[in-house]
Amino acid sequence: MDEFGILVFGHTRPMYIADVLKSLQLQNSLDNVCVWLDGHQGVPELKHKVELVRNVVSKFPVARVYAHNGTLGFRKLILQALSIAANNYRHLLILEDDCFPTKNAVEIFKRELKETEDNDEIFSVYGHPFLVPAEKKYCTRFQGWGWGTSSEKLKPFLDQLIDCYSMTEEQYLQFVHRHLTKDVLARLDVTPPRQPSHTLTKFFAWDETLALLTAVGNKKHKPTSERTIYNFGACKDSSRFKNSAWFAAPPFNMIRHEDIWNYF
Repeated sequence: MDEFGILVFGHTRPMYIADVLKSLQLQNSLDNVCVWLDGHQGVPELKHKVELVRNVVSKFPVARVYAHNGTLGFRKLILQALSIAANNYRHLLILEDDCFPTKNAVEIFKRELKETEDNDEIFSVYGHPFLVPAEKKYCTRFQGWGWGTSSEKLKPFLDQLIDCYSMTEEQYLQFVHRHLTKDVLARLDVTPPRQPSHTLTKFFAWDETLALLTAVGNKKHKPTSERTIYNFGACKDSSRFKNSAWFAAPPFNMIRHEDIWNYF
């Protein structure tokens, strides 16, 4: 088992993943990187974008690329990646293609994952803060925009997460209803208006479900000592974050793609 691994996820945004990988390259960390790319399923307009991303990734000497032809969907892609990585690495850093790491990100995650490794109360370390009153030394809500944990801490929750993904939606919503007690809800919904319960009560999403599972387990999450990740997915072409001015404020704190190197 290697000491440290970085998972980077991509699909159809070549410029996004190029900037994430460039940052990691400048930190001399590409040897630690496994890139996971979803596929096109033979859809012509999707195939072109997927091939552009693969071409970009091929220019970076990463440890390994898991490139798919079929369309798995991000939920299945991340569950597969976490399952493999949990058996290969002691500590993990997980980055989606719109999560830009600063020049100190890898160094800080390595250090703080080691520092918190033996603290059973802490499940994850994250680099993109919420900047809300409930977020102090620790936060009781999981943050999936640039986060890390140990394989030992991840495995029990990953098994539960895969079980939840495998349920029918009806079964899943019943599961959420049983576990979303008053105490758990109080630990989860601390980042208004971005509340996990809004999604949890409607459908499965990997990050909100992991937030639920860790809240049920009474786990905490530690923001890095300085900000190390900037989510830059807010723009007019985004599927969910079109109003970049709105999403620039807490608890989102997102930036524009064209500004990311100002924060390196």
